[in-house]
Amino acid sequence: MLQRASASVRHYLRVRHCLKEVSPLVKAGDWRNAYETLAIENRKSANATLERTMIDILLQARDAAGTVVIASPGDSPLPFKGSPVRGVVPEVSASALTASKLQDAIQNHGYLLVRGLLSAANSAELRDTIDNAMHARMAMAAPESSASAKNPWYYESPHFPGTHISYTALTKKQKHGPTGSLMVVDSPRGAFQVLEHYRAMNLSNLLQDYFGEPAVVATRKWVFRLVQSGQMPGGWHQDGQFMGAGAKALNMWVALTPCGDGTAAPGLALIPKRIHEIMEYGTGGANINWVVGPEVIAKLAEEAPVVRPYFGAGDALFFDHLSLHRTGHAKGQEQNRYALESWFYAASGNAGNYVLPLY
Repeated sequence: MLQRASASVRHYLRVRHCLKEVSPLVKAGDWRNAYETLAIENRKSANATLERTMIDILLQARDAAGTVVIASPGDSPLPFKGSPVRGVVPEVSASALTASKLQDAIQNHGYLLVRGLLSAANSAELRDTIDNAMHARMAMAAPESSASAKNPWYYESPHFPGTHISYTALTKKQKHGPTGSLMVVDSPRGAFQVLEHYRAMNLSNLLQDYFGEPAVVATRKWVFRLVQSGQMPGGWHQDGQFMGAGAKALNMWVALTPCGDGTAAPGLALIPKRIHEIMEYGTGGANINWVVGPEVIAKLAEEAPVVRPYFGAGDALFFDHLSLHRTGHAKGQEQNRYALESWFYAASGNAGNYVLPLY
């Protein structure tokens, strides 16, 4: 018992010392070193105070995230090659993933499916994180609830730009219910876990090679997903409708459960071809003003029929803001689907969207 208490005291003192060490870095606006100092300590033993402070630092660093000096804004130096064959979703293993293959696949096919980007253990960890974060958010809706400073799973940082509500104006009760999505930045421990996975896969270097300049994270489109049985499917859309056609963007959508073709959980439905413009939406039989209508989809599908790929837990799909996609519900798919959605911008092409640095 005494040893356990002594370990707890030592941890408490280390956390206090770390926060004291970080304070002058924050005052100087040295966000990267402030974050790294906290991260090094948090890797030794996860701590809610450290993780919440890291979220605050990332959000304060957002103003500097896109202000980088770049040698050649706009185009990546990587060559385009390959054949623009429609109807194909190319695949590579995680070990074979390179920026050149990624760029080739996006430019010629619109997608790249990467098998095993996250391990089974890491996928399971993030599924638990999503459950914990959503339960913590729901608990805050209770009338008697009081926000705990020791809760690592859900935290509404005062440095977040605007409201924490994702996508729609929800009431307090709805906001803290199982809406099917939760911004990663609202879960300090979840954000730390995800950023550590990015670090392990050397993602920042991959994206810098892809864009030809540093990449940043789209704050409001960095999302944990939980699609539940009976949930209404989303419509066909291009994310460029919302973030701007001129954005230089890339999505990394990672399945955290087996889903899609041949499984009991919905994956994604795709038009497997490169699309070069924002398609007409809100017309052609569309029942929502932001949805690309079924008549438009049917015409596109004549060249490239809709596919619903199989995803194993940890498989990732990369696509950009011009991709046409939707949740891929099919008859008999009654299991929940967990996923991590990460949108990235080139630092010079975030089109005024809120972004975080990718350390």
